[in-house]
This record gives sequence, C-alpha cells and structure tokens, in this order.
Amino acid sequence: MMNSGFVRSLPLKEWPESDRLAWETACRPANRLARGGAAGHLASVTQADLANRYGLFLDFLDRTGRLDPRADAGTQVAPEAIAPLIAELKARVSSVTLSKTIYKVRRAAECIAPHLDFAWLAEIGKDLALLERPKEDFARIVAPERLVEAGLTLIREAERGTKGSRLKRAVVVRNGLMVALLAFCPVRLRNFASLKIGQMLAYVGPLELLV
Repeated sequence: MMNSGFVRSLPLKEWPESDRLAWETACRPANRLARGGAAGHLASVTQADLANRYGLFLDFLDRTGRLDPRADAGTQVAPEAIAPLIAELKARVSSVTLSKTIYKVRRAAECIAPHLDFAWLAEIGKDLALLERPKEDFARIVAPERLVEAGLTLIREAERGTKGSRLKRAVVVRNGLMVALLAFCPVRLRNFASLKIGQMLAYVGPLELLV
C-alpha cells in the first residue's frame, strides 16, 4: 500500500507479515524451558522505541513505493533503501536524530533477522555518529523573569476565570506558583516537593509585589 502523505511510524499490525512475526518472536521473553528472543531481554520501553524506528523505516519504504509486503524478514534493510532514507532524514531532522534513527533501525533489524549481516549499516552508523552536532544547551535557557511572569499569569488567569471547577482552577494556581517559586529560588525537586503552604511558606502580600 503506497501513500504519499504524512510521515509516520507504520504500526506493527501493518508491517509485512514476515517482519511482524519475526519481531514478535524476537520480543518473546525467556522462561525456564526456552530461551527468549533476540530482543526479549530489553525493557519494554526500549522494545517500543526500536519498533517505532523500524516502523519509520517501513513507512518510508511504503511512501516511496519500495515496500515489498512479501519480502523475507529484515531483507528490506538494504543499502539501496537506507541511502535514500538518510537523504530524506537529513532534510528534516537534526544530525543527532538521524544518527540515532539509523542506529535503532539496525538494532531492530538485527533482532528481526539475526542471521543477516548488518555490519555495513553499523559502519554507516559510526560515520553518522561522528557528524552529530547536538544543539547548544544555552538555546533552551529561559530567563528567570520570563518564568516568574509565566507563573503569575497562570495564577491571574485562574483567579479571573470562570471556566472549569474550583478544583481545576486551584490546580492552575498551584502550577503557576510552582513555576514562579522555582524561578525565584531554584531548589532540589525533592526539597521543593516537601514544601507545605502555611508551614514552610507564608503569604505576606499580593503576588504583584514580587515583581
């Protein structure tokens, strides 16, 4: 089924049958009488992540008319499919996402078809890893005064609003207070979570006086 629409991860139920069955077998956990699958030792969140990236690869094949629903498990992970996938990813994702996606497609393929040799893809992955350029952390920093204003805005909107129950508005006030307090006085989250209004926090005047 070829489509030219939006990018997605092909759901497991829509994978080619050989890939789907091989992945389900790979995720089978070990028991006393039988060894588990190649991915059986992985945490469920890791299995889901690998399946998601492999689904992205299968979706790419589907969108570009390359998907063969009758191919043997793992055999569609081939140089002639990976090269155009990398070209597409380069145009729309970061170098880190590109590198991690190719790495996880390989990991999934190795679990699906452990008898196949994906050393060539491992080499491509190493080259992409060398080209990773993580975004600067400074680009994500938000000035404290903006956080304070955001927190106070939440509080004002909840106090003036009439939509939602009193409990929902109280939750918004609490959230705004948390944002503003953490901006004023950053503390460890464990210590912050233990604060109690009326005991460790005391109301001394209108919040507007704080800015």
